[in-house]
Amino acid sequence: MVLFMTINIREAKVKDLTALSFLWYELAQMHDEMMKGYDIVDNPRKKWVELMKKNMEEGYFKTFIAEEDEGVLGFVSVSLRRRAPIFKVRDIGTIMDVIVRKDRRNEGIGSELVDRAEKWIKEKGIDMAVLTVAPENYKGVRFWDKRGYETYLLKKMKDL
Repeated sequence: MVLFMTINIREAKVKDLTALSFLWYELAQMHDEMMKGYDIVDNPRKKWVELMKKNMEEGYFKTFIAEEDEGVLGFVSVSLRRRAPIFKVRDIGTIMDVIVRKDRRNEGIGSELVDRAEKWIKEKGIDMAVLTVAPENYKGVRFWDKRGYETYLLKKMKDL
């Protein structure tokens, strides 16, 4: 007999941040190994928790957690921002981090998290979401393409 667990998506609280920092660090290490320019500092998890606490105090930032009885499965962070007055669409939502535990990927959990982030953006009266994905992250690029996200800018960097 197969038992299906219900995945709960909820807003993260400060008490969740230490547990989430392990998943975030996995994502950060992947980016650090994948591409130039993503050089993380010493003890980044502690600094990430401090940054997230500060962000959570602001009304323009949310993190949503996917969880089951066995604990945290993944999370997404999203923020709202206002662009310069030269743009027709000034208010946008920015999806910042999305990660699901390795052993639970390809089950639709990432999509559920992004659905919740997009819903929150819409609830704030915003009709556009943007994000950054490393071009070397082929699975990530495919994920976002399947969700209807289009490439509109490419970031470049140079050491000076």
